[in-house]
Amino acid sequence: METIPFIRWSAPHIVALILTVLAAVLVLWLGSRMQERGRFVLCRVLGGVVLFQLVSEFIWRAFADDYGPWQYNLPLHFCSFMSVFAFIALWWRVRWACAIVYFGVLAGSIQGLITPAMANGYPSLAFFIFFIAHSLLLVVALAIPVLLGWRARGWDDLRSLLIMDAYVLLIHPINLWLHTNYGYTLGPPIAGTLLDYLGPAPWYYLWAQLPVWALLRLLMIPVHDRSAE
Repeated sequence: METIPFIRWSAPHIVALILTVLAAVLVLWLGSRMQERGRFVLCRVLGGVVLFQLVSEFIWRAFADDYGPWQYNLPLHFCSFMSVFAFIALWWRVRWACAIVYFGVLAGSIQGLITPAMANGYPSLAFFIFFIAHSLLLVVALAIPVLLGWRARGWDDLRSLLIMDAYVLLIHPINLWLHTNYGYTLGPPIAGTLLDYLGPAPWYYLWAQLPVWALLRLLMIPVHDRSAE
């Protein structure tokens, strides 16, 4: 079967984004109208779906030929860690996990939806897996303040940025060892992203610190817990 390449802003890409927005609106609408018990159940279900998607994706990667050698198919992507943190946040309501998912997804993982770095387009299985994974993360990030009642306090935004920085620092030597490019520390995606305008890898993460922190400060405004001041 001939593989159809992914085309950014094609009809399938736009439809996927529309469905993502509709899913987020539906979950937020349901959550805002539920009692505490209902929100608790919805969180557990959503967390289970996130974990199932993550595990099933990498089981599929282990047997598929779409992604090349095994080194490229390890659960070391930034969004893979966000999925684990999302599960922790939804099941156990851990504050630091809520913060890193909210800030990390809305500042980082969302770029995967806007500028997908993928080769196979619709109707390949890789296309569906990619958008389901990234869309789930966006839904969870937007739902955490509604379903869990989480509010950002103090320097939650800065701590989340430092966790993201720690990921980059830890994954870079792994990339050098395995000749992979998790987190794009060895170069930006071929498809083109905002990283193309921030200089060479991996230094573009250094130049991005202040702009990203400014973005996180803005993201903190609607979820800031003013009672904790």
